[in-house]
Amino acid sequence: MFQHLVVPIDGSAASWASVPIAARMAAAVDGKLDVVTVVDRLADVGPAQADLRDGLVRLGELAVEPMAQVLASDSVARAVGDHVESLSGATVVMSSHGHGRSAAVLGSTADELLRLVFGPLVVIGPHVTDEAGGLEGVYVVPVDGSATGEKIVPVAVAWAIEFGAVPWLVEVVDPDIRLTGDFSESAYPARVAHDMQRQTGHEIEYDVLHGDRPSRSIVEFAERMGASLIFATTHGRTGLDRLRLGSVAAEIVRHARCPVVLHRPPILAD
Repeated sequence: MFQHLVVPIDGSAASWASVPIAARMAAAVDGKLDVVTVVDRLADVGPAQADLRDGLVRLGELAVEPMAQVLASDSVARAVGDHVESLSGATVVMSSHGHGRSAAVLGSTADELLRLVFGPLVVIGPHVTDEAGGLEGVYVVPVDGSATGEKIVPVAVAWAIEFGAVPWLVEVVDPDIRLTGDFSESAYPARVAHDMQRQTGHEIEYDVLHGDRPSRSIVEFAERMGASLIFATTHGRTGLDRLRLGSVAAEIVRHARCPVVLHRPPILAD
């Protein structure tokens, strides 16, 4: 879980739009919020500090009062990662411009941060609503049949227990696949949900979605359910390129109207 949120600012409107959302999340846990920017020259620290203060003034009153900090480094991701590691229980909340696939949709900084920091990264895509930032309600958790893809499930359930949310595990099935015999298409998500519910005692729901584009099916389901968060593992895979959860996660970020919590399991460390 987190008690401290860190929002990297690069001067863009999208990065500033993440601050009120992060502030609501921090307020929900009575936590702290850092708004940080990175410069590569010590001479730029003063002007950057002034820009952060001016930006916060333009945002107006927030759910928690943030601390503005300027970090000096030649690597944005490394500076933010080191700052996060210096704090106890910190999580990064950052924007994505949402263009392209995989690393491109997340941006090089987000992609590198996923490799550097321990724990999940909360990504605010281009279509996230201004009212986002709630931690209660429904969590949508895609699973893809792989052990790696399932690594996000304990993360989502831990957050759900902490914040009183209900996780929905969803698998997307190709509508052209026809099942025969006694096999149930819901057998897999049902098993994962039941196993986790036995371990935690927390309510976990599941569903099977149908569509030839998993990201679209997941985003549409999240909208129908009024989900507050979507959780996904990056680079989980079924062995079929079109169902790589890394690519699916990137597309979810691009289209979702709620924040997406991304997790890169340690087993995928370079």
